[in-house]
Amino acid sequence: MNSTFLYEDEEEEKLHRNAIRALARETGMPAEAVVPLYESVFERLKRHAKIKDFLPILVSREVKDILLHRVNLSLMEYRDDYL
Repeated sequence: MNSTFLYEDEEEEKLHRNAIRALARETGMPAEAVVPLYESVFERLKRHAKIKDFLPILVSREVKDILLHRVNLSLMEYRDDYL
């Protein structure tokens, strides 16, 4: 995905990059792993958003849920395989 066309201006891009860094810290994942998922969710939600001020919060919440769900699934698979 080309982020040049995803964000309306540098300020919006900076806002979302900060949200990506925060998600990476909170989930313990590298930012490079968070970016594709974040931008995919952002693009989908942005298409339908009438008020865009809350997009960083909404996108972050959804991405965090997805990432934490993946971690939980991995832990359950590990537990099933080794315990």
